[in-house]
Amino acid sequence: MAKIVKKTKPEMLIPTASMSDIAFLLLLFFMVSTVFVRERGLKVNLPKAGEIEKIPRNHASTIYVGRSGLISIDDMEVSVPDVQYVMQKKLSEDFNMITCFRTDKETNYGIMSDVLNQLRKASALRVSFEAKLKR
Repeated sequence: MAKIVKKTKPEMLIPTASMSDIAFLLLLFFMVSTVFVRERGLKVNLPKAGEIEKIPRNHASTIYVGRSGLISIDDMEVSVPDVQYVMQKKLSEDFNMITCFRTDKETNYGIMSDVLNQLRKASALRVSFEAKLKR
């Protein structure tokens, strides 16, 4: 009588020798192909200041008011009545938010006052006025 030899199943292995190479290639690819977006905002000519304090940008929202009266909140154009609603939404997302106010030197103060009143209605009371350092 013939002896029956049981065949062994081959083990399933995933080769991991080049796994670190692949991880570093992916990391390099994403580092090279990532585009960092800089804040565009409006072009404003800031007034001069004697002393400047840095604000943490991760808890800041910037309002630009141009010379012509155009208002932009974090690169989104809005009208004066919409400032309250936009800022209420931003405050609901981040309670510790600081509103950075950038206005052109030649901006009409009436528009700035209207925007500040909208901020008061939105309870965005932490306001910072940005300026350039005198030199």
